[in-house]
Amino acid sequence: MRAEQLRSTLAGEQARSIRLAQELRGAGLHVDLYPEPDKLGKQFKYAAARGVLFVVVMGDEERERGEVAIKNMRTGEQQSVKRDAVAAQLQKSH
Repeated sequence: MRAEQLRSTLAGEQARSIRLAQELRGAGLHVDLYPEPDKLGKQFKYAAARGVLFVVVMGDEERERGEVAIKNMRTGEQQSVKRDAVAAQLQKSH
């Protein structure tokens, strides 16, 4: 497992999640999109089963604030970061 693996969820609008995944891949991060909109709990279980280190959540509340939530799957810690700073935060976190 590579330390930079993460999952970007489809919590919210799918097109936004796809754009974010493309940006993160462009920054050299390994990103896997959950295949369909689903409950966050199910997406977190899926990510944990695959050994994903970070989950990026882009829900309606985060979008309104111009942020995303990043959950560390090892510690359970979650933090909000500005949307345009997510790649740098993930690179720094691993």
